[in-house]
Amino acid sequence: MLIAVRAEVESVSHWREQFKTHNDLFKRQRVSVAHMGATEDQKVLALFETDNLEEFVRIFNDPATAEAMANDKIVGGVEMFVLDETYLP
Repeated sequence: MLIAVRAEVESVSHWREQFKTHNDLFKRQRVSVAHMGATEDQKVLALFETDNLEEFVRIFNDPATAEAMANDKIVGGVEMFVLDETYLP
């Protein structure tokens, strides 16, 4: 299952550095790999691969995740997308 999380941050470089400190949180969410990207206007995107959507969402809504996002200096605009459809052109 793929899940994308989009957010606005104070600093992309700070977010990139701090994001990589959340290994325990990601393991609890059953994340096998996370892809990261950013725009020049401080918007970031993380694409997560997990084998347990329910556990990912439960922990995403946990106070520990809010604390991690605060540490990453996420300032707003957090959106989560479950990528539940594939199209092969």
